[in-house]
Amino acid sequence: METANSKRQAALKQLGEQTFDVLVVGGGITGTGIARDAALRGLKVALVEKLDFAAGTSSKSSKLVHGGLRYLEHAEFALVFESVNERKRLMKLARHLVRPLPFLVTNYKGDKRFLATLALGLWIYDALCFFGNYRNHVTYGAKKTMKLEPTLKSQGLNGGILYYDCLTDDARLTLECALDAQSLGAVVLNHVKAGKLLRAADGRVQGAVVEDIETGTTVEVRSKVVINATGPWSDEVRALAGEPRILKPTKGIHIVVDAARLPVKHALMMNSPRDKRAVFCIPWGLGRTVVGTTDTFFDGSPDKLEPTKEDVTYLLETANSYFPQASLVEDDVLSTWSGLRPLLKPDDEGAGASAVSREHEIYDSPGFVTIAGGKLTTFRLMAAQVVDKAITQLDVTTRSTTATRPLPGSQGLDGTDEALAQLAKSLEGKGLPEGGPEYLAGEYGTRAPLLLERAAADGLERLDPELPSIFAQVDLAIEDEFARTLDDVLSRRIPLILRARDQGLGIAPKVAERMAAKLGWSKERTERELTHYRAVVNGTRAFKTAS
Repeated sequence: METANSKRQAALKQLGEQTFDVLVVGGGITGTGIARDAALRGLKVALVEKLDFAAGTSSKSSKLVHGGLRYLEHAEFALVFESVNERKRLMKLARHLVRPLPFLVTNYKGDKRFLATLALGLWIYDALCFFGNYRNHVTYGAKKTMKLEPTLKSQGLNGGILYYDCLTDDARLTLECALDAQSLGAVVLNHVKAGKLLRAADGRVQGAVVEDIETGTTVEVRSKVVINATGPWSDEVRALAGEPRILKPTKGIHIVVDAARLPVKHALMMNSPRDKRAVFCIPWGLGRTVVGTTDTFFDGSPDKLEPTKEDVTYLLETANSYFPQASLVEDDVLSTWSGLRPLLKPDDEGAGASAVSREHEIYDSPGFVTIAGGKLTTFRLMAAQVVDKAITQLDVTTRSTTATRPLPGSQGLDGTDEALAQLAKSLEGKGLPEGGPEYLAGEYGTRAPLLLERAAADGLERLDPELPSIFAQVDLAIEDEFARTLDDVLSRRIPLILRARDQGLGIAPKVAERMAAKLGWSKERTERELTHYRAVVNGTRAFKTAS
């Protein structure tokens, strides 16, 4: 019987024995999307990620698949057009993970945009996806707007506009791309770091030396093209190829609070009272509300990213300006996450962080391709364009078919609300905690029944008293979802670090014991995993100790 360890060893062996068409470096949403697209075209593909899938920016987004309404202000019509249509497509291809979310954009006396101007912008927004939105927008007066969100500040309110974008689990979206790439024949490995690039006599890149972080073993991976899809680490990998820096990253942090303290029913687009930047207030489900994001230039290491007191204060001030009755304070923050946007250097060096374009760019040289910039919503389109660029160096002709292939958890779903509801209903009566059927249907889609079929005797035991997550998810994460560390499980597969009141610290020892039994960890390794996870949690709380 195959185990998680034996599957990993087999994959590592394949890395050193095969010559690949494409070696993808970086296991975020773009890298896994590229690997999936290339494998679906019949190419021989390898993917390596030095941390975990989605450990960087791809699990630190606002968790929205959206058209980018604010990009209309900068006349980025092409980006909005791509985004709204990719959002529509992802609702079909990943229906369990990309779910409709009602948004409310309000207008107050003194705002720089009139309500009519906002309405015009939303007509353009709807038109750019050929009026194929989940639902088209509706404009309301102040009285109706207050009925929609009773805790909103009423003073000076002119009205609001209701429209729809989508909420997602960004880490799971990334994971499902990796799982699908693997099912299509790609060799997919996390905790494997790319180092020195291999070159032919003429200087062409033809692979890389990679290191298994778990053992320190190095392998030479031969590949006709190496694709750099490392997001905020792109310049580091480009340096290995002797290529210039191209990024101007910005930091974005989010805070999580108890929904009882900020009980919103719609996602709110707020304007910061300090600088008038757009900030979201998002009903995240399972009793939590998210506020974010900040947008500030960052010139430090992508490996060391933490929220500052200033970041958190900025978001609390913004939320309190729209919901004065909440009177949120620092102690209300249950968790945070901090991510880097791998944005391209603007031509105007004086441009503010929020003015830097979210467009992507592809750079290529013999045997080496870099993708930088872009946004979560358009990952599938970016991946297809990168593979199109790579195959020009492979002397093959193929076309992307990811536009019609559902991700694993949506295979068998027809992309409707009713289908997802029916799936959740089929999980009832299985002994799950309250809210468990809907939660598992949303996280795993049509993979959920398999999770329950394989559940161990104690698999339905809860991981947290407030949340519907169960131990069977831990087992699946280890056996089928590449989880190799405690952080992999509790930060991304089952993100208690973001949702649990104690950020998963209470259950961490039991989860670590379960992982030790399945992965053969020593007592010393188990303790190191616990120590590391506590450090990760402390990093999310860095703002509390900042001077």
